[in-house]
Amino acid sequence: MAKKEDHSADMGRNGETLKELRELLAIYENIQKERRAALLEAAKREAAGDILTDEKIEEERKAIMRFFSGVKDNRKKKMIARKVNEVAFQAVTIRQAKRSLIVDGLQAEVVNGKQRYPKENPAVAIYDKYCRAYQSNIDKLIELLPPKEVKAKSALASMRDEIEKE
Repeated sequence: MAKKEDHSADMGRNGETLKELRELLAIYENIQKERRAALLEAAKREAAGDILTDEKIEEERKAIMRFFSGVKDNRKKKMIARKVNEVAFQAVTIRQAKRSLIVDGLQAEVVNGKQRYPKENPAVAIYDKYCRAYQSNIDKLIELLPPKEVKAKSALASMRDEIEKE
């Protein structure tokens, strides 16, 4: 009897999936052909886990917060936590922008009616802006490291250097 119930549950899930796929197909058919390839590529990257996600930001946040485990002052901890949240988001965003630059290049072709012309990939500006903010925030975090954490300071500085190299 359990096998029959499992089969019914699978059919229900498959029916829901089929319904969602039909909705996506209807939306997809209404999108301009030029945009379809980019959307399909973005969906593939998202399915592979290569997109800006809360999980990736949380991983980054935890990695950075390890350097501040020796901080005892609660006010300072709260300030550090807020700054680390920003830095984690910036780091993941920088990586995503970099991937976009690698996949899509520095320029994108813009189509306006019958005209086609090159335009700077928006990821260029995002990458530049976030790298500057990231650098500034990392420098501030390095200043907030506990005095006894000399090794952590150099490790955090090496993380900054690693992001800059990517």
